[in-house]
Amino acid sequence: MSASAPIPSPSAVLDRPLHIVQAAAFPFPSPQGSQVYVRGMARALARRGHRVTVACYAHGVGEADPEYEVIRTPPVPGYDNLRAGPDFVKPLLDAALAWKLAKLGGDIVHAHNYEAPIAAALARIRTRTPIVYCAHNTMGEELHTYFQGRLVRGVARRVGRALDLTVPRLADHALAIHDGAVPVLRELGCAHVTAVPPGIDPHDVRPCVPAALPEGPWVVYAGNPDAYQDLDVLMDAMWRLPDVGLLMISASSLDHWRRQGLPKARFVETGNFEEVRSLLAAATVAALPRTVCTGYPIKLLNNLGMGLPTMTAEGSARPLPGVVSVPNHDAEALANAIRFWVDRPEQCQALGRKAREHVISQCSWAARAVELESVYRAVLARTDGMG
Repeated sequence: MSASAPIPSPSAVLDRPLHIVQAAAFPFPSPQGSQVYVRGMARALARRGHRVTVACYAHGVGEADPEYEVIRTPPVPGYDNLRAGPDFVKPLLDAALAWKLAKLGGDIVHAHNYEAPIAAALARIRTRTPIVYCAHNTMGEELHTYFQGRLVRGVARRVGRALDLTVPRLADHALAIHDGAVPVLRELGCAHVTAVPPGIDPHDVRPCVPAALPEGPWVVYAGNPDAYQDLDVLMDAMWRLPDVGLLMISASSLDHWRRQGLPKARFVETGNFEEVRSLLAAATVAALPRTVCTGYPIKLLNNLGMGLPTMTAEGSARPLPGVVSVPNHDAEALANAIRFWVDRPEQCQALGRKAREHVISQCSWAARAVELESVYRAVLARTDGMG
């Protein structure tokens, strides 16, 4: 679509299925929080009759779903990094993503994290496509965790804050993925903010045969091992529980944690969703030690959907059955919570069943897609289909 291409009238846009572009500046698919979130959203919107395009990096793990189309940046030979955070290649991929978005057009662009809204804003110069920004996090809370050294981390904090005050305002509407993020986005200058929590597809948490593990109990962490996840707190807690096993699952390398020498531990590096599901089914409880989370820990819904009570740092806790909140940065409290529940298997299983029933009945992607669709149509009506 060129800059001079005709824009549909608001009434025409509001009365027909939309072309929704999910701008995702990361590998896709992958069993990581943001990727799982985008995947579930794309499927649900497509099932409502919309044309959904995921624009993402060239690489990923496994195959995308048939319900939506995927447009990728050109591959970079030898580059297959799945980890979040900055590197020297990603700016090239983000520039390529902007070019793809400029050629793609669409009725609305739903841009995730921080690089994708920048790419979408550059593309909008040509397409005039409205942008909905999705706040998975803030850079002020995360960017510095990718660096070492007091000086460098201090600079990263300031850069992160500058990004927070700039990038969300590029969009026509901001989407908070829990109620607590709404005032944060308003403070960052977003005039239009709506909270729509993430959902879950019951098919993704369907019962399965548990993986074979040595005798438990087992505590599972499934997600990326980046510094902002505060896995050192979990590791500290597990040293206090020598009879309880730690099962850590990630699509990225777990070598750092493997070298800690925890006596009863399994470290599984996989991007296979079915394997992850069977490993979750073999665990007794889950742990989520992340202390700061402006967005929504997607792994929390997956854990609860699999019937796992989840010991959760208060910074990531959400008011859902099965969430056991513990103080931030408190390894002793985390260990005590794990001990309480693994020593009471009948109560633990009952809490897990309650968690699963609630998530499946109240947190479906089918219901969330209706809310998202309302946001998109409101944005199109307000902008007359133009960014």
